[in-house]
Amino acid sequence: MQKSEVTSFEKSIYNKHLAISRSLKNKPFRVKQRFDDIVDTDKHKHLKRITSLFKKHPEIDLDVFFEAPYKLYPDVQYFGLDYFSTMRAVKAYAMYKQVLFSQDPDTQLDSVKESLHFIAKFCIDNGLYIHQYPFHRTADLFTWMSHYKQNKINIYVMMGFSNVLTAVQTLQQDIQRFFVNNFIERFQELYNKYNKSAVLKPFLTKALNTLNNFVDKELTNTKKQ
Repeated sequence: MQKSEVTSFEKSIYNKHLAISRSLKNKPFRVKQRFDDIVDTDKHKHLKRITSLFKKHPEIDLDVFFEAPYKLYPDVQYFGLDYFSTMRAVKAYAMYKQVLFSQDPDTQLDSVKESLHFIAKFCIDNGLYIHQYPFHRTADLFTWMSHYKQNKINIYVMMGFSNVLTAVQTLQQDIQRFFVNNFIERFQELYNKYNKSAVLKPFLTKALNTLNNFVDKELTNTKKQ
């Protein structure tokens, strides 16, 4: 009987797990190049389950997934592939995402900057002005909600736009819960943090104005061509 092979995606997942598990404990690591030793072993079976999870849920942030238990349970030295192939890892990921969701907005400046770059490109590619982005829809939901669920934008970037909460509240309750979890319930708490932020709010206010002018110029140039 011919042995199965470790796919390129499985290899990348294995090395992602290796890198994070070692670096978070300040240990050196080397990228694994050969995988003959794990083909058709229990380790390979665990790897297949993890890979299947990521393919089924591409919105999962791989770094956060593998970091989560180490951040939640710092006294544990190691979480193997067997752990990450179980629902315990999924629950830890969900818990840690909530922790990150509630972090001080001033610690998320880099993530917000990346979000702004993403939003600008999305608007230019789709012929949208910046002020239209929060209200652009894909099927029954606002597109930014899908972007948030897919880890393409930081939730705080949306707080620079006006009337976002009002717009979200017009959606059906099941859509609200599925795409933004408890965003509605906790928005006021997060928005209060955002309003008190010493760094993020003034940065985002200025950045959105700059981004608005940039996208306006790009769309105008496109229309002239």
